[in-house]
Amino acid sequence: MNYKKGYICVMKQNEVINRAARPAPKHVLEKRVCRNLDIAGVRSLVVGISGGADSTALSAALSAGDYEILAVHCNFHLRGEESDRDRDYCQRLCEKLGVKLEIIDFDVHSYMSQHNVSVEMACRELRYAEFHRLRTSYNADRIAVAHNAGDNAETVLMNLMRGGGVSGLRGMLPDTGTIIRPLLNTSRKEITDYLRERGLEYMTDSTNLSSDFRRNFLRNEVIPLLETRWPEAVHSINRTAANMRQEERVLNLVEERIMETDITSLRYDTLKDFPEPLWIVNRFISRYGGTSAQANEIMRAIDAESFQTGKIWHVTGGRFVLERQSLDYIPDTGNDFRVETDTYPTTHGLSEEIRQSSNNYLWTSAAPDSIVFRHPATGDRIEPLGLAGSQLVSKVLKDAKCTRQEKESVVVAEDRESGRILWVEGLKRSRHLLADDKSETVYRYRIARSTK
Repeated sequence: MNYKKGYICVMKQNEVINRAARPAPKHVLEKRVCRNLDIAGVRSLVVGISGGADSTALSAALSAGDYEILAVHCNFHLRGEESDRDRDYCQRLCEKLGVKLEIIDFDVHSYMSQHNVSVEMACRELRYAEFHRLRTSYNADRIAVAHNAGDNAETVLMNLMRGGGVSGLRGMLPDTGTIIRPLLNTSRKEITDYLRERGLEYMTDSTNLSSDFRRNFLRNEVIPLLETRWPEAVHSINRTAANMRQEERVLNLVEERIMETDITSLRYDTLKDFPEPLWIVNRFISRYGGTSAQANEIMRAIDAESFQTGKIWHVTGGRFVLERQSLDYIPDTGNDFRVETDTYPTTHGLSEEIRQSSNNYLWTSAAPDSIVFRHPATGDRIEPLGLAGSQLVSKVLKDAKCTRQEKESVVVAEDRESGRILWVEGLKRSRHLLADDKSETVYRYRIARSTK
């Protein structure tokens, strides 16, 4: 892992994370945080602290309770002096609160280069890897993060725009057993009011002020617009998320009674007497990356008078097949590839970089959850960029004089919604879902294979 450690408070491997006894919390926010932790039986925590309002409030509220705390600040060095400003603030804050702090400096660009991931994904992976390492090292009960009600509302809306079901609309979990979010039901206004009453400053990340990224767009523009008509919009969305969490728990119990955990075959007689057979199909295929659109197609095929065995729906890593008595999931054999994804905010000149790129990369406006990467199937066709009409993928491979092994190992990208082939790895790009300077977000995909 690429990081450098800078300890503000050096701690031995088995040292207990102690704090001096403190008076009982008095503020309503402090009481809420402590109540959430006490319900979960939490006494020791690794706490992420960035210097922003949310993590500052969480750290202050925790310091008012009787908990063992290790605060962790991750310095990614991506914002120059602003990154160092946040680090210095966290150091001063933790000294004021009497909380032990560990600062970790990351080499994000090196990690991105080694793992071929976007800057956002690199920061997330590095940050949480350290949180989990420190939780294990100090035997802490939980990792505490400062997501608030607004963050949760953004997550619900993001999932809604992706067509998510119950598991998407339930938003973030307050407690996963490893990560706890004590502020998840607390509004941003409550947090800033609390900081003002405690006389605590906080830092502002300038990148959060830009609406280029989807989450920032929801936070800065969509939710404020909703609140002009529905002032309690964030609260209402969070109430819906709480209802969906209850629904999910019940549905999980129902699913356990109907289907075994590792089932790869769904019998049609299981569907026959169930009031919502589409729900069962959806839950079954979602385990293997299937979509709600595919579930609808599968259900129509099962119910059709002219039932056709052998009908196939592809997902990354396998396929669903209609058999005589059941719907079966069959994993791909020899599927030794993985898909590496980079995400780019649209910038001037990006389209020129895309034009100069080879067909070894798929540049597109289509997000990862809208694409299936798989090996070619009989009858696959692509509508090539720059040409009229369409071509059989098999002909594309033949014209390229691919060997039999190359034909079997090549990967194609399929748009989940339309079923169109967007890309034949290394050979052809279709004219659909292109990326350019007008795309909201641009994705670059590359196929990586095992070296074994």
